[in-house]
Amino acid sequence: MEEIGSFVTAAVAALGGVCGILFGWASWRRAEKEEARSGVKEDGQLLSDIGYIKSGVDELKRRLERQETMNLEVQSRLSAVEESDAQAHKRIDELMHGNVTK
Repeated sequence: MEEIGSFVTAAVAALGGVCGILFGWASWRRAEKEEARSGVKEDGQLLSDIGYIKSGVDELKRRLERQETMNLEVQSRLSAVEESDAQAHKRIDELMHGNVTK
């Protein structure tokens, strides 16, 4: 009778070990699938974020180009004003020193 009891105990222990291995393997597979799904979600989020950053950089480039255009316009207008100012000073100096011929 003791032999049957120890055989049953050994069989239950072996069955428990096999079940533990099978449950561990099944859990590992499930975790791997969930990780793959999570990775896909994260990849999608990263691609979305990269797209958002790219559109922001593109907008900044457009603004910079507009600003450069405005700076060139201001620079050319400033040059014209400086030239006009120099001519005005020359005429004022001539008037003040009486070098104007009638």
